[in-house]
Amino acid sequence: MDMGFLRPLYESGAPVASVHMDTSRDTTDADKKIELRWRHLREELAALGTDETTLDVLEQAVGEGSSRSYGDHGQALFASEGNLLGAHTLSEAPVQDRASYLPIPDVLPLAVDRGRRLPYVLVALDRVNAKVTAYASHPTAEPVLEADSTGESLRNIDGLGGRGGRGRRNNPGGPGADSQAAQELWRENTAKVAEHVRSAVRKVGAELIIVGGDEEAIAYLRDNLGPRQLTTPIRIVPGGRGGTDAEERLHKAAEDALREFVVERHDAFLDDYQRKLAHDQAVRGTTPLLPMLSEARVETLLLGAERDGEPELWGSFTEPLLVDTDPKGLDDPNGAFRAPASALMLRSAVMADAAFTELLDHGRTSAESGATLRFPKQ
Repeated sequence: MDMGFLRPLYESGAPVASVHMDTSRDTTDADKKIELRWRHLREELAALGTDETTLDVLEQAVGEGSSRSYGDHGQALFASEGNLLGAHTLSEAPVQDRASYLPIPDVLPLAVDRGRRLPYVLVALDRVNAKVTAYASHPTAEPVLEADSTGESLRNIDGLGGRGGRGRRNNPGGPGADSQAAQELWRENTAKVAEHVRSAVRKVGAELIIVGGDEEAIAYLRDNLGPRQLTTPIRIVPGGRGGTDAEERLHKAAEDALREFVVERHDAFLDDYQRKLAHDQAVRGTTPLLPMLSEARVETLLLGAERDGEPELWGSFTEPLLVDTDPKGLDDPNGAFRAPASALMLRSAVMADAAFTELLDHGRTSAESGATLRFPKQ
């Protein structure tokens, strides 16, 4: 995952208040619950020394955030010296609300959440109609793109649809010809859908296409989206068109397929990481990782999301790449500061234009760390 979106959070030279909180609106009293959660976090931040202007700007962001109007989700907010540095919607509500006031932002929950999502396109279709919806890698109030495709039906073909046909085709050859004409029509309909799908994929940079609906129409669509046309993976799921129940099944199945695909990608990355460890192209654990970060040799930083018992490390105010277990290893030991290990390692990786991925154990969270390297260890 590219971490460029985190750079604005490091622009303040003053301490940063970081908030990760559940802002789900899945009950009628959700607003009251959010208000109470924020009140506790505000008190916690005030006790840590956060100034009132920064607390006020965070409170405004909680009340006027861009979070989705309904469902489980959260917010990640960052502010310093009365300025809001960033406000991000989390696709999943945090397991625990967190607030910190540190020399640098605490971004691990946001980075992990962003890595668990990816841009995708959802298609619901039958042999005549389809709906194509594109979603960004981060939660938004509305889909990035929605397109409806309406094709032609058998009623529009003389000899197949009976009365009222527009005389599009005549099929004097009997039932076999009728069947062939129908199949040709379905293919033409799905060819139009495929154009919408390709546009949607380009719009959000989709990494997955999820499709539900009529099996024959899906087969025609896959033909139109073959490897020569589009290399984006396609997953077939239950649900599709045909009423509210079918659409709900489709969206539930799409979420499940998305999670499975993310885990599969993590597993593939983990296999590659293991191979690179054997060839000195990767490191495992904090001790060998820190000098690689400080020397800007990390290609992809791997951190687990488990934070219970997370240690603190030392960082530098003037050299953001530097991270060490001892302030004596930094450029100015007297000006060093302590912060959670993940916060310092992520700052170093962001400033070195490294990528990030959550370190999972076959879908389960971990507390491990590591990195793949830009060039082998010497």
